Amino acid sequence: MALTWRHALAWLAPPEGKPWGLLAAAYVALYVLGLIWRGPADGNWTIASRAALILPGSLAAAAALGARRAALSDPARPAAPRRLPQVWGFLGLALLLWTLAYALSLAYLLADPGLPPPALSDLARAGGYGLAGAALLTFPLAPREQLGRLRLVLDMLVTSGAVLGLSWLILIRPISQVAAGVEQWFWAAFYPAADLLLLLILANVFLAASANASPAAIGWMATGMVLFLLADLAATYQSLRGGPVAMGFVGLGWLMGLMLLGLAAARQRRSLPARPDADRLRRMSIILKALLPIVITFVLVWVVLLDVQTRGQPDLVAAGLTVVLALLLVARQGVMGSEIELREYAQLVNSGADPAFICGADGRLRLVNPALLAATGYAVEEVLRRPAAMLFTDGTLPLAAGQRPDSVYKTGWSGEVSLRRRDGSEFPAYLALRPAPSDLPAPAGLVGTAHDLAEQKRHQARLLAAYEEVAAARGALERLNQQLEAKVTEKTSSLSEAYARLAAQHEALQTLDTLKSDFVSLVSHELRAPLTNISGGIELVLSAPETLSVKTQRSLTLVQSEIHRLTHFVETILDLSALEAGRLPLYPEPLAVQPLVEAVVQQFEGRPGSERLCWSMPAGLPAGLADEHAVTSVLFQLIDNALKYAPAGAISVTATAGPGRLEISVADQGPGIPPDRLEAIFDRFERLNAADDREVYGHGLGLYMTRRLLAAQDGGIAASNNLQGGARFTFWIPTTEAEDADQDPVG
Repeated sequence: MALTWRHALAWLAPPEGKPWGLLAAAYVALYVLGLIWRGPADGNWTIASRAALILPGSLAAAAALGARRAALSDPARPAAPRRLPQVWGFLGLALLLWTLAYALSLAYLLADPGLPPPALSDLARAGGYGLAGAALLTFPLAPREQLGRLRLVLDMLVTSGAVLGLSWLILIRPISQVAAGVEQWFWAAFYPAADLLLLLILANVFLAASANASPAAIGWMATGMVLFLLADLAATYQSLRGGPVAMGFVGLGWLMGLMLLGLAAARQRRSLPARPDADRLRRMSIILKALLPIVITFVLVWVVLLDVQTRGQPDLVAAGLTVVLALLLVARQGVMGSEIELREYAQLVNSGADPAFICGADGRLRLVNPALLAATGYAVEEVLRRPAAMLFTDGTLPLAAGQRPDSVYKTGWSGEVSLRRRDGSEFPAYLALRPAPSDLPAPAGLVGTAHDLAEQKRHQARLLAAYEEVAAARGALERLNQQLEAKVTEKTSSLSEAYARLAAQHEALQTLDTLKSDFVSLVSHELRAPLTNISGGIELVLSAPETLSVKTQRSLTLVQSEIHRLTHFVETILDLSALEAGRLPLYPEPLAVQPLVEAVVQQFEGRPGSERLCWSMPAGLPAGLADEHAVTSVLFQLIDNALKYAPAGAISVTATAGPGRLEISVADQGPGIPPDRLEAIFDRFERLNAADDREVYGHGLGLYMTRRLLAAQDGGIAASNNLQGGARFTFWIPTTEAEDADQDPVG
């Protein structure tokens, strides 16, 4: 497969990640060992040393051309370093010409060692210097403000003057004192002079280069050019003294110079992506730029003093140049101080959030801050030297009514304007124009600052809209309030009338209730006496059963039981009336539950179904605190209901002690109570079966009466169904222990 020149360059160019510095050091070490072994005057070593220059020269050229290709293929490179491919392209061609010159000189040395210059190799090498100079002059330079350009010019003058002074003392004056022909003198001094010129250009390029240019690459190039200069100076002195050029340290200088130029290209190729130490290198570059004119001037002063000490008299050219450079250096330091102060003021303006500009007396913009560019959307090159009126909607500077344009440059102006963006849109701003200070009688210009009012206007519009909404809502609220007041007045009148009617009805109901209570009490009292007399008479008749037939005895016994039921009903009504009227006397006292249960159970002896009653009382039950007659009536009512509504199965009476109360339960094995009626059965006149053909008669007052009696004594009652079937009624009364705890609290 044929190899193209691109494949060859890719193979020769040092890729990333390989220790090319170590390889270069190893190559130099081998060269030094060969030099020590053979000696600089050895003829074979002269040939070998020239041949040793071809490989590093080729690699350096390939590295430079590879850096050019990498710069061209970098899509993210900014606009300023677009000239970098030209830099490394010219330098790569220069290195190729120098390598060709070394190869031609090797060929001449092998063919005819005595060939005088200029040979074809000298022309190739001279062409390489031209291309190297073109490469350095193509370096991208940083744009400077006016005061920055003045300091750069002073830096270049000081650096160039110091280099020229050193060149005079080290190169030109010593060479001019050597007796030689013009042609010999010219070719002997040509290469050092070219090296000095490249160093001078490189120093000025370093001072003016943009921040995106690699300072490390420039440093490697400068070091390589210094080695070229030293090698060419040594070769020049040897040739002017008439002897052959020994390829000892001269060849070493050329060799290391080529390697350093190649490493500079490789460093530039690796620095195309973002480097983690880019900020540190940039800071070091800035410090070195500030110190370079001072350092090189002090080097010149030291060389001048050393020359005076050596020769015994000063060199007028070097001494005069040193004085001029010292004056320029003093001026340069003053300009640097002013530049620092100017940069601080510029930073103060540029970091401001409000747009600002300066226009000259002709009304054209001279300076703008980033806030103005961001607010209007213009680029800096689109507004500088353009009329400031382009920023305003009406196309003219804002003036008050009757104000002359030239008066603004004396008195200034401030007010609200409408600024125009690049896309034609507008935004409101408050503009303040102030005359720029000037020592000249003619107006110097205007300083303008603007404050964007767009957000403030939006807030103002929202506040105005909100205020209008609040006003409308307030009006609607007032109207609703008036309507509400009218309705309230109307409803109040209706309610007053209704209240009056309710009060009259309440009074009438109270009267009716009183009459009802009196009537019930009267009827009950009137019924109790005849019932007692009838019951007594029947009992007296039944006391002599031998005089009565069996049928008569059975009829009288039935009548007597109905009289007892009617008497119990009358007594219940009387007790209920007394309880609702608050006239039923209750006397709570310590009450032992076991004797009370025994007494109530004994009352049912002889009644049908009494044999189904069973009771169990655990030992150690606390005494209850209640009225004995009331509790007896409650327990009697619950057992009586169980005997009536549970025709079969055992009826159990149990007692337990709860927290601060005594609970007594009566459970049967009857049909139970529907879940939705567990609370309703405690209402007055409420019965589960209210039909006329029911077998068990009742009035629906027993459970109601029990709940009222228990509630009057801080007790209660609840109904539930057993899991095995049947109903369970549980009532509770407070215990004496709870009473003691209430009367004697702890603490």
